[in-house]
Amino acid sequence: MLNVYESSCMQEATGETLRPGGFKLTEQAVSFCAINEQTHVLDLGCGMGATVSYLYQNYGVHVVGIDPSDKLLDIAHAKNPFGRFVKGSGDALPFANNRFECVLAECTLSLMNDLHVTLQEVYRVLEKGGWFVINDVYAKIPESLNAMDNFSITSCMRGMHDLLSLKEMLEKIGFEIMLLEDCSHLLKELMVKIIFSHGSMGAFWSKTIEGEEAQTCCSFEQNIKHCKPGYFMLIAKKGEANNG
Repeated sequence: MLNVYESSCMQEATGETLRPGGFKLTEQAVSFCAINEQTHVLDLGCGMGATVSYLYQNYGVHVVGIDPSDKLLDIAHAKNPFGRFVKGSGDALPFANNRFECVLAECTLSLMNDLHVTLQEVYRVLEKGGWFVINDVYAKIPESLNAMDNFSITSCMRGMHDLLSLKEMLEKIGFEIMLLEDCSHLLKELMVKIIFSHGSMGAFWSKTIEGEEAQTCCSFEQNIKHCKPGYFMLIAKKGEANNG
């Protein structure tokens, strides 16, 4: 499986955060959830540790970062010697129950191997009343999502959410949705930046998923268009379990 988020081309486009909008939505989450230096925070899919570094330097928050990529964790360790980073995936979080007061999943929930198990794991490691912050891509035409399963590419675009389905899963598990905001303008800004740099989204995907057949790159881009991607921010609070 090709990991697009490890691509230097993707890193050049999205910067160290590897997501649209940089820290704009992180700032909004800090304010909404009243995160401070006493808050125990997990960054699910921490990548190169950009958010871990940002929250420590700006708010004194010691964030634990978890990511399955050795390549990105090596960078995270080198750049953030003060940070704690753990190798692992969302569907098997190596932490005790009720360990955190906030879990961040910023453009990473779409990369998880098993979304439902990951949501259950996040619920387990959050204390009651804890915050779950999700920024991610979604399909405005979710009926087109099935075609994305044909690609062996690990990318948030391949894992675009069906927003209605995601909300139902969260509520069934026991989360209460406190905020849901469309932030598609941030994705649009990123796409405009990419087109200016590479000439077209097709050229960008050809470079980013280098090694794949040109036809595969073209089909991947076309399927993304059919889904009509958007971007959202969702903040949920852990309530009573619904045995979901």
